[in-house]
Amino acid sequence: MLDLSGFEEYLKDKELSENTISCYIRDSKVFVEWYSGRTDAGLNKLIQLDAIEYKKHLFSTYKSIMTANRKVASVNALCKWLYESGSIPEEINIKAVKNRDARQYKGLEEKDLRKLRAEIHRNRNPLHICIIELLLGTGLRVSELCNIKLGDIELSERKGTIKVIGKGNIYRTLPLNKDVRKAIQDYMDVRPANDNDFLLIGQRGAFKRNSINLILEKSGQRVSVEVTPHQLRHSLGYRLVKEGTAITTIQETLGHDSILTTNLYTVTTENDKVEALEALEW
Repeated sequence: MLDLSGFEEYLKDKELSENTISCYIRDSKVFVEWYSGRTDAGLNKLIQLDAIEYKKHLFSTYKSIMTANRKVASVNALCKWLYESGSIPEEINIKAVKNRDARQYKGLEEKDLRKLRAEIHRNRNPLHICIIELLLGTGLRVSELCNIKLGDIELSERKGTIKVIGKGNIYRTLPLNKDVRKAIQDYMDVRPANDNDFLLIGQRGAFKRNSINLILEKSGQRVSVEVTPHQLRHSLGYRLVKEGTAITTIQETLGHDSILTTNLYTVTTENDKVEALEALEW
């Protein structure tokens, strides 16, 4: 098996997020295993046709075009590293497949969101309430939420802000609405004394993304709602679009490098279409 430690350092130099690096490494290992099962030739003999065959394999294996395209991106990154490190003589790059299907809303339906939020508040766990309110009130990525430190937060009776380190180590400052401010303050009142300066801490120290995923998952199970932190981010983005918020404001709030990414939130749900047509009067 190819040693991918050099590839991992290469990705870190590109200032990619930990989650992206983890996905690229995992996907690349699967690609190398697939390639090794087809030929005895080393990766230094890799050619464009091999990559094309793997692309066909991906799109015959995965129903989700988005998943397959992510794996294509991982292989392209691996091939670029192999070329730049002199392991292969020519750069190899395969094109992603365009998804011509209508873009789908990836957030929660409003009724499910209300059920989930009410369930978390009903259980009166200040830590869990702080997590849901921060995710809903700011649209933070789960990795950004885990990295929040006490010094990043400023609170007063009528306003508050939070400094966030996003992708590419780019800082942005977000205002905190009254629900988020109250949730943070209530949690801080019972937060265990700890030398750790991360906001969210558990019995084993600073929270990891898996801990937050698990809290949401268990809360959702109690009210039959499947939920992830990313869905809450999409829910906020869609809500801001629907309320007429300027797309550039949404871009800065969510920490997108490109406004094209923000445009993904300008989807039309089935309920939007129903409301629009039912409201028509001729």
